[in-house]
Amino acid sequence: MHNDTIKVANKIITADCIYEILQRMNDDIIKYQQIYKQEAIQNERFEREYQHWTVKDFSGSMNASFNFYDDTSVRIDNYNELITIYNNRLEEIRDMSVGYTYNYTIMEDGHSEYVHKRIDLYIYEQKMSIDVQLGSADAIMNDLYQMIKDKILTAPPRYDEVIKKKTSITNKIGFAVGFIPATILAFLPIFIESVRKFYGMTFVVYPILVVILAFVIGNTVMASKLGHLYKSIAPEKKYAGYDAKRGSSIYKDDIDRYVEQSEIHIGHNANALRCREEIKELNEKYSHFIPMELLILGVISIVVILIGNFV
Repeated sequence: MHNDTIKVANKIITADCIYEILQRMNDDIIKYQQIYKQEAIQNERFEREYQHWTVKDFSGSMNASFNFYDDTSVRIDNYNELITIYNNRLEEIRDMSVGYTYNYTIMEDGHSEYVHKRIDLYIYEQKMSIDVQLGSADAIMNDLYQMIKDKILTAPPRYDEVIKKKTSITNKIGFAVGFIPATILAFLPIFIESVRKFYGMTFVVYPILVVILAFVIGNTVMASKLGHLYKSIAPEKKYAGYDAKRGSSIYKDDIDRYVEQSEIHIGHNANALRCREEIKELNEKYSHFIPMELLILGVISIVVILIGNFV
């Protein structure tokens, strides 16, 4: 491997994913420091021309810069401080960058080669990029880079079913939530003779009325909750023309821009994973109710028709 750059697009990069990368970086520095110490012991009894080193004078460094939403910033070169800030101030981080380097010498049969390797991470709420300088002297750092690359490239897509089926999900949840009050409200007028007979003559009126009321009531009740959950993860709107009949501008989701960017769970996106998971849980929960509700609707509709025709 030589130099490389990865631009992250249409991915969900969780806080845990970034944490695991940072932890692996620190673990690898410790690992190669130990290897250097072991090689120093092994080589101390040999003359220089007979020494064998893979990481002579190994020096690994890891530094980070954080920019916060309170217009402050900090630069640190200590892993413990880095990870403490990351864990404790995740929602405050506007962007961060991490510089990771190895410096060492390879020595064999009296010949030596100085090696410098580097990985730079640039992390923002909507994008992430990775610059890599590995050289070709040996494979050290390749495994780390491959681990980072795998985690990023196999991360779930940002434009997933939660976003693609937003309208379907909100309507499904709305219908399930509004079904019971809608059923009761649509049934109450049956005590009025004219309504009762109307229900009896027009078989589809009652179920259609229940469905309409269920959507209206449920979407009204759940609008605030679902709107809050979708706020940080849904695409932004873009101008899509003017509707002359309605006399208003038309806006639609800007999907093209949405898939060009990513969802990095820092700063304003720190709770995005919780929002996505809660939407999935609500969708799964209320999806189970709908078959039973439709069965109940069918039974009550038959009862309403019988009452309308025979009472």
